[in-house]
Amino acid sequence: DWRTAWWGSGNGSKGVDGSADFGGFVICKPDTSIKADGAQSAQLTSMWALVKFAAGNLFSGYFGGLVGTKGGIVYFGRPFECRPTALKVSLKYSTGKINRISGYPDGEPVTTSDYDRARVFIALGNWNYRTYGGTKECPVKVNTTDTNTFVDFTNDPSTIAFGEIILKGDASNSHDKWVEYTIPLDYNSVTEMPTHIIISCASSMLGDYFTGCDSSKLWVDKMELVYE
Repeated sequence: DWRTAWWGSGNGSKGVDGSADFGGFVICKPDTSIKADGAQSAQLTSMWALVKFAAGNLFSGYFGGLVGTKGGIVYFGRPFECRPTALKVSLKYSTGKINRISGYPDGEPVTTSDYDRARVFIALGNWNYRTYGGTKECPVKVNTTDTNTFVDFTNDPSTIAFGEIILKGDASNSHDKWVEYTIPLDYNSVTEMPTHIIISCASSMLGDYFTGCDSSKLWVDKMELVYE
């Protein structure tokens, strides 16, 4: 069942199997030809889909459906009750200059002279689904058409730990090779245990604002939690 599968994507209600159920576009799929290890990687592709820019994404949770042609509903998080020290992941990123701009965070403008950026983050927390609009399994609900539902995990009171990596594009396409990264978790509490974990990967960091480069591709492989 796609609602209980651990990973979700903006492909639609069929999850990450590459068979999108609307519009005929696929922004997350297995890639057997480009991988860091094993049989396949996850390929996340940004593109112009229907009448909107769509960033390739992969996250713990599930896609809740479209909001007309303007955006979608995403339910983030899966039950989790441990305290890892880091997330280890192999990434490969190919991108270019931003050519789709519909918005950006306040005070952080971008232009078509800027290169797109990929982002991977991990958050541990005890988010109450009644407060964050989600479900018991996936407590954080985000409506991409309403920035008031976006969560700043670096300042969020229910977030216990957070870590991220941002891959910045450049003229040399310097991230277009496999690199293994270790993303340390910064804890706000030395004792509190989380109830849920959120891991999110995006080929365009500002995809929630429908901004990015529609040729960006992020490959994700060899993901594991690190404990010390």
